[in-house]
Amino acid sequence: MAYETNGFKLLTDGLSGASTMKTWLLDSVDAIATVNTSNYVGDGHARGARQGDIVIVRTRTTTLAGPVTAIHHCWVIDEKTGSDGRGIDLTDGLAITATDTD
Repeated sequence: MAYETNGFKLLTDGLSGASTMKTWLLDSVDAIATVNTSNYVGDGHARGARQGDIVIVRTRTTTLAGPVTAIHHCWVIDEKTGSDGRGIDLTDGLAITATDTD
């Protein structure tokens, strides 16, 4: 499946100035190996994502409203990707493992 624009949302806007860092949420039905491909979020830079911003990736089943199957913490490693310079590239991501021993 392809990137869906409505799955990429700004969670927190950063502080003003050069030290700003935003936090984003990306809901996707694609595996993290697809999501972290350069320019997967083809409008990320155009929407305000910058190098160093945090992106929480929630992998879902078959729809953006489906059950969550994985969560990864990534950050924007490259911006202005794609031939139009509108996209971003994410790091591979750190998996948050699910443990429920009760």
